[in-house]
Amino acid sequence: MSNFPACVEDDVVITIDARLAYRDNMTSEWTTKFHSVEQRPLTCTFAVSKVNLHDSVLYTEMKNSYTFLCLVRKNSVVFFQTYENEGRFYHCDPIPFMELGSVAHKYFLMNLRLPVNDTMNVGIGEIKDIHVVGIHQNGGFTKVWISMKTVFSPWISVATVWYWYRIRLLARPPVLLEKVIFALGLSMAFLDMPVEWLSMGFEWTWMLLFEDAQQGALYSVLFCFWIIFCGEHLMDQRQRNLLSAYWWQVGLVVFGSSVLLIFDLSER
Repeated sequence: MSNFPACVEDDVVITIDARLAYRDNMTSEWTTKFHSVEQRPLTCTFAVSKVNLHDSVLYTEMKNSYTFLCLVRKNSVVFFQTYENEGRFYHCDPIPFMELGSVAHKYFLMNLRLPVNDTMNVGIGEIKDIHVVGIHQNGGFTKVWISMKTVFSPWISVATVWYWYRIRLLARPPVLLEKVIFALGLSMAFLDMPVEWLSMGFEWTWMLLFEDAQQGALYSVLFCFWIIFCGEHLMDQRQRNLLSAYWWQVGLVVFGSSVLLIFDLSER
């Protein structure tokens, strides 16, 4: 039984020694940017039955009837295959690996090693190939997106300032709904800030977190606006023009936004 090759065990952890390098032209040397040893859970399936080898008679009969693929020693479970299943591979679930917050260089090189010793990468089977799937924002969409933000950002900022200037010219103080509209304009101006231009020259790894914060701020203010807008137009609303009248609705929005922000911070 010791001559059987090891297969992928259940609940196994794969250790990856990863390096990321960059350069800005085709002739310069690669510069190491990141180096880390990461561990990820590896879940694989194989479309072949499993058989327990607690019975030596059953093992002898199966050994004479089937061509074995591999042996899992810790659970005394054997994967076996017939001739029609020879050459098949495991189907492994995708493993989340890395995420680049900004791309400030032209070329990147990724190097992956799977170190093997008595404690690392034991029970992961024989690696035949690795498929790397990259999700990125293509150049055409990036140009349109940044161009739209660059064009609309000044107009939204000017419109927000002009609106608040006109409100301040009134003889009465601003009401609650007008203040919320102003806050909504500020959140839209914050969302449309074309900070992506600066990320081309500066290596800001927190850009994805900043974009999530921009969208979260807009959605939170928008929810509060609709809550106050509907509340101020209800006929049976006794208290008007008071933020304290909506404390639990607004507090629920703030609590939900804070939970999502904490989750995003822990994930990034």
